[in-house]
Amino acid sequence: MVIKGSVDEIRFRNEENGYTILTLDAGGEAVTCVGAFPPVSEGETVSVEGEYVTHQKFGRQFKAAAVKVETPDTLDGVIRYLGSGLIKGVGPKTALAIAALFKEKTFEVIEFSPYMLSRVKGISKSKALQIGAEYAAVKQMKDAVIFLSGNGVSTATAIRIYKKYGEKTRAVIETNPYLLIEEVDGIGFITADRIAAALGIKKDGAFRVSAGIIHTLNVSGEKNGNTCLPRSVLTADAAALLELDAETADGRLEALESSGKIKSVRCDFDGTGEKEYVMTAAAYSAESRSAGRLVGLAAAANRISYASGSEIGEFERIEKIELHPAQREAVTRAVNGALTVITGGPGTGKTTIIKCVLSVLGTHGLTFSLMAPTGRAAKRLSEATGVEAATIHRTLMLGKGGEGGGEALTADAVIIDEVSMVDVYLLSALLSRVRDGAKLILVGDKDQLPSVGAGNVLADIMKSFPDCVVNLTQIYRQSERSLITLNAHAVNEGRMPELASSGEDFFFVRRSGADEIAPAVVELAARRIPKYLNADPSRVQILCPLKSGAAGSVNLNALMQKELNGGPGPAPGGGEQRLRRGDRVMHTVNNYDLEWEKRGHNFFETGRGVFNGDLGYITGLGGENGETEVTFEDGRVAVYTSDARFQLSLAYAMTVHKSQGSEFDAVILPVCGGNPAILTRNLLYTAITRAKKIVILVGEEYNIRRMVDNNYIAKRYSMLSYFIQKAARKYSALFGGRE
Repeated sequence: MVIKGSVDEIRFRNEENGYTILTLDAGGEAVTCVGAFPPVSEGETVSVEGEYVTHQKFGRQFKAAAVKVETPDTLDGVIRYLGSGLIKGVGPKTALAIAALFKEKTFEVIEFSPYMLSRVKGISKSKALQIGAEYAAVKQMKDAVIFLSGNGVSTATAIRIYKKYGEKTRAVIETNPYLLIEEVDGIGFITADRIAAALGIKKDGAFRVSAGIIHTLNVSGEKNGNTCLPRSVLTADAAALLELDAETADGRLEALESSGKIKSVRCDFDGTGEKEYVMTAAAYSAESRSAGRLVGLAAAANRISYASGSEIGEFERIEKIELHPAQREAVTRAVNGALTVITGGPGTGKTTIIKCVLSVLGTHGLTFSLMAPTGRAAKRLSEATGVEAATIHRTLMLGKGGEGGGEALTADAVIIDEVSMVDVYLLSALLSRVRDGAKLILVGDKDQLPSVGAGNVLADIMKSFPDCVVNLTQIYRQSERSLITLNAHAVNEGRMPELASSGEDFFFVRRSGADEIAPAVVELAARRIPKYLNADPSRVQILCPLKSGAAGSVNLNALMQKELNGGPGPAPGGGEQRLRRGDRVMHTVNNYDLEWEKRGHNFFETGRGVFNGDLGYITGLGGENGETEVTFEDGRVAVYTSDARFQLSLAYAMTVHKSQGSEFDAVILPVCGGNPAILTRNLLYTAITRAKKIVILVGEEYNIRRMVDNNYIAKRYSMLSYFIQKAARKYSALFGGRE
């Protein structure tokens, strides 16, 4: 709906994002409006499009989706506008004097003949021109926001665009709106294309086709993990997006490569013959640089032998354990090698090996840096080893775009756990900081789902450096009654998990169809499993193969919110879910600039950076400026402005992909029919391996069998192994054939 009125009072305004809380006089009714507004002042007339909502603390409000500002057309409105403080140098008294002299021509004089303001007592010629300039700047921004809003851009986004381009906003947008994709945060191809269409830009224009090609490559990386695409696939996909023929898309590739925005590589990717592959410049840089560093590190590391039977024996005596010969080999190769990859499933002793490696390194006075891709994985690693571990982002102090401080890590050995989660951009940032001569030890499970981000890092490194890989197959961590580890390995080997056992940590609840599965999952997660474990429901995690559907993470989150936190339940048509104080939430993107603080009895710490997958609870919601406070599991507290709240999602349920690197006391997995490209064996395996104490599968045996039998692994196009081979040949040639 649309309401129109004059601005009576501005209660809060954030100039960075335009978020405003104001009172509107709409025909004598006082209406509280909230949302992103262009610069407004008391007395102005505005038309606000949106809907009424009820705030749990502040009551009924009108939430603005679009705002149109009109120049005041009454003398009282003119006086209030000028005296509102929006124009520097003009207060209520001066505003009254100006309006009294120029009346209905006030704004015309200020805009076109500001020197005439010097006729007003107390306004000098210089001040008159200054007032004119201030008014022009405000009007310029309003005009730009109105122009953008008229072309389908939200007010908040319009303000961000104006802050980037200023007075050039209209000229830039009308010339090439696709520049916004590269230069303004939060604007992608779809938004830029909508603006272009509104401006009448031709569908086959060079700017549009180029942007569509880059967008196709980026989406392929974000959704499918590809760092490159065969030329024919790229042009076909881009043509479908742009609604043009493939020849038109293909015709832009040469110009894009000449501009440095894309790179092409000719190679035999999969043994089917040489083809041309196309990748963004960023992906090319990340993979080629990573390859060069991996080859260089493998060749330059110190070859002194450190491990001995006595050192490992001392570790065994202290820990009161006996390592298997395969574990001893892994430790020896890790501390003596340049590059070591240790991979194995649950219960194969990967963490024990890391502890032993740290012990041997410490015996020889060697320093180390212990890292994991996510905060939860780092916390789990710290608890398991008794040694402080940190996220890769935090250790490298990475900023936006993967940029860090630039100084090399001083550690003699760099150990990365859960390396299957590492994408090629994070790998590149890491390797650029590992010093020459340092040992690189990568630990992970090759059978888990690949990284959410682009690249095929673990598989490509294992393929390229087979002599550096230690494969652990012997299961050590299991009790006589434990089925989690045994069933995980059974699934990984293509065998059905034991569903009929009377064990204590692995259960199957038979339900037919998503409409039966969803309420059963909620009952288990909210009541039965917490009671069984004598624990809070926060110790139980629902992991979903899919986001959509009755048994998908979106719907289950809404049902769990309603059950545990009095939420409104599923939104009609799967719409936006509302967050409430006390909700369990996940941060869903990498935000390198978000500030946080951490307080304790004897310390106070501040920093920047909250990353994809960080979990916490909403501890503050609303406030005078609409901010949301989140306390994360590690004690960090971050405050989200209204325009950053989209980075949070409910986390009572999450997709299996989002759970990588995490471990939960209890895991509940709804198993329904669906897309076989998603419902795969390694997804089921990954879900099971996230549990420490108990796993519950809810669904039908038939669908579990389908997942176990489905060993489909989506092909990821990646050039890392190709670049490693290329770098190795170059290194060998430089050093006279030495490998």
